[in-house]
Amino acid sequence: MDTFEYLENINKDNLNTFLKATSSTISVKRDIEQKISDTSWIDMVEECIPYLDNIIRNPRRFIVQEENIVPIEKAKVVTEESIRHLAQHTSMIQEVHDDGTVIPIKLLNVYREETVDLYENRFIKSLVDNLYMFVNNKLNESDQKSYAKISNEVTYEGLMKRGDEEVNISLKLNSKQDSILDNVKDGHTLEERIEHIRDIISAFRGSTFIKSLKESSPVRSPIRKTNVILKEPNFIKALELWEYLEKNNIKPVTEMEHKSEVLTDSDIKEKYDLSFFIGKDAVSTKRALTKKTLDTAIIRKLMKDFVYSGEINEATFEKILAKEFKLAYKEKEKTKNDIRTTIDNFLDKIDTRKKKALTILK
Repeated sequence: MDTFEYLENINKDNLNTFLKATSSTISVKRDIEQKISDTSWIDMVEECIPYLDNIIRNPRRFIVQEENIVPIEKAKVVTEESIRHLAQHTSMIQEVHDDGTVIPIKLLNVYREETVDLYENRFIKSLVDNLYMFVNNKLNESDQKSYAKISNEVTYEGLMKRGDEEVNISLKLNSKQDSILDNVKDGHTLEERIEHIRDIISAFRGSTFIKSLKESSPVRSPIRKTNVILKEPNFIKALELWEYLEKNNIKPVTEMEHKSEVLTDSDIKEKYDLSFFIGKDAVSTKRALTKKTLDTAIIRKLMKDFVYSGEINEATFEKILAKEFKLAYKEKEKTKNDIRTTIDNFLDKIDTRKKKALTILK
């Protein structure tokens, strides 16, 4: 009989009788040590990277215009602004020829240059630098993974008394479990996600846009809430990331927690009581099986003795065996019938005597 068949055929009456005669106690102690790493920053950075990428690929620009009054020989380009300025400042005219040619002494030189040195862009550059330092600090800190180490100790004592039988059980069980909680997202492990972030931030710092702001003054909190930063979606997300990094640079990276607890779950005790019964019942079942095994061994020995001692083929042996089995079965049935007849006669006599006694009493 296999385990499943055995469990399905447990005698419930025997089980209930056993449990009523059993007194038991159980103690379950649990010790938990866990480290919780705050990895929410990974989700936050991953969410903001596309917005930073949009800004870095398409930075805001504006035209810087410089105006200088220089000697005529150093003037590179004569613009409308230069002519207008000369007309307003005739003292800079050296002479005017008969044909109307004007010879100035000095001229307004207007120089225009496109630049990305805007406050909003410097804000992004500072954000990328801060983010680079933040990620490196995370990598230099302890392992980013969260884990839990759980130890259980179960002590069970049971005593079953029924009639002259007494059964004791004393059981102690220890278990240890280490669970590592790895943040896997889209098939990528925690380490792979962090390395990917680091590579992207490094690429940002190596972009032409960020390099062009190398000599610019860094931006510090509080951030000036310009219209662009408050209203442009990419900059809104950048500001959100800035504020998140500031807050999480102060917050501890990990939290260590250690606690012990004692469980008093009645359901656990019931399961161990059932195990106690199964252990006891299995011994009885084994005895029955041993008896069957012994009967089989006796038959096997008789067959071997018969085969080795005689000269008979299998077919003849089967006929003899079938005949003897029928005779033995008939004899068994006759014995049972004789016993039944004897009992019936005995009961009939008792019934007859009972009737006579009742007649006399009347």
